[in-house]
Amino acid sequence: MKFYRAKLQTQNYSFEAYGETKTLALEHMKLGLINHAKQRNIPKDWWHSWGEEIYVLEVKMGTPAFNSFYRDGSLLKDD
Repeated sequence: MKFYRAKLQTQNYSFEAYGETKTLALEHMKLGLINHAKQRNIPKDWWHSWGEEIYVLEVKMGTPAFNSFYRDGSLLKDD
């Protein structure tokens, strides 16, 4: 089994969204960013300039990468 985590780091917030597919993770991220805009009373498209900064990581449950530590979106491995 696997899932996907979309992540966006801005100056003020770290946003994450999860989905069963990459597309769903990105869709949940976009919806969450729009809801964030509503709560903060800012334009709903504020995040468009950050769009290239959103990355998606595939996580496979039951693999060594699942119960592990990530730094800057990459699995930290022994040297």
